[in-house]
Amino acid sequence: MRPLEGIRIVEAAQMISAPLAASILSDQGADVIKVETANGVGDRMRSLGDLRNNLGSVFALCNRGKRSITLDTKQEAGVEAMRRLIDSADVFIQNFRPGAVDRMGIGPDRMRESNPRLVYVSVSGFGATGPYADQMVYDFVIQGLTGLAAHEGAGGDPVLAKNLVIDKATALTVAQAVSSALFARERTGVGQHLEINMLDAGLQFFWPDGMWSHTLLGEGITPTPPMSLNYAPRQTADGWVTLNLASNSTWPRIVAALDSLQVLGDHPGESVGADPRFQTYDDRQYHAADLSAAVDSILARVPTDRVMAAMRANDIPGGPVLSLDEVHLDPQVVHNRSLVEHDTAIGRLREPRPAARFDGVQSDPAGSVPRLGEHTDSVLAELGYDADAIAELRAAAVLGPVKRQG
Repeated sequence: MRPLEGIRIVEAAQMISAPLAASILSDQGADVIKVETANGVGDRMRSLGDLRNNLGSVFALCNRGKRSITLDTKQEAGVEAMRRLIDSADVFIQNFRPGAVDRMGIGPDRMRESNPRLVYVSVSGFGATGPYADQMVYDFVIQGLTGLAAHEGAGGDPVLAKNLVIDKATALTVAQAVSSALFARERTGVGQHLEINMLDAGLQFFWPDGMWSHTLLGEGITPTPPMSLNYAPRQTADGWVTLNLASNSTWPRIVAALDSLQVLGDHPGESVGADPRFQTYDDRQYHAADLSAAVDSILARVPTDRVMAAMRANDIPGGPVLSLDEVHLDPQVVHNRSLVEHDTAIGRLREPRPAARFDGVQSDPAGSVPRLGEHTDSVLAELGYDADAIAELRAAAVLGPVKRQG
């Protein structure tokens, strides 16, 4: 039994952060009902990523295992159906712009009045109030505001991470907070309103290491250089590797590995361990550019597999830098079954298994991505709508565009 079986989550959200959070909870057993706009398009992210049958790979991975219904909440009948759906839920997750849910009549005060056990989750870019509250926001905006882009530039021009790191950090924050709120409900019997914004989630995620030089305030601080020695992939004769050069405790083992590689690479010269510039941790940080050049000149003459053998023989943290086409072939990834391949509604798919593995539970993705509105009729029937009522809603375009005959 998955830990969240029996929990119903209604998600009225687009983009990545809120839908991915609901997907994580779906993998853990929750019944997630995704409410999409009844315009024939649904969540705008349905076309994000490589496409097959007009469905994008990113959407598929952020919405697996859900049920999809379509509602036109600009019509009162659509709002009423939404209210009934939220009243049936344990959790409601929405990322409308601040104020929109109150104007629609499904705000937290109203919905928690009719469903006191409801965990109501509002996900936004900047929060409900403040100078940026009404601003449209994407992942890269928050990367710039949190300092992440400046940090990645390492003192030069800012550099944006080329993946949706803030969206994903927010999703993890939302999923964890929902679990905590459900646990609190078990103690108190009542739900609560959670407010989570991307700016706060991004700062919390980035700060511990990215902002260590902006954490301690006042006098008596001993500054520490950034982790640049370890965060620079190094080229071998036929590829790239990462390895630990900054640690004090492993430095003798690093020297032993590099000395053995000097021999393999027919690289004459003095051992890096004898160089007076590299004797202490502070020395190595101060002469980081010189140390990097010395190490790089050794590694460049030796194939990756021999470099890795020397690193493992000397118990040095490191690994090969894999191309995107090699990740699924890595022996540890294969051993862990970290990625699974299976046939889905959109064809053959490779995707990650849920990272959290619970005792006695088969840790596989919750299910396939739903087609737009695929479960509309069945979910409405669960809410007490009979066939005639559903037909009336469909005729009035509450459930989507009416298909014309002829």
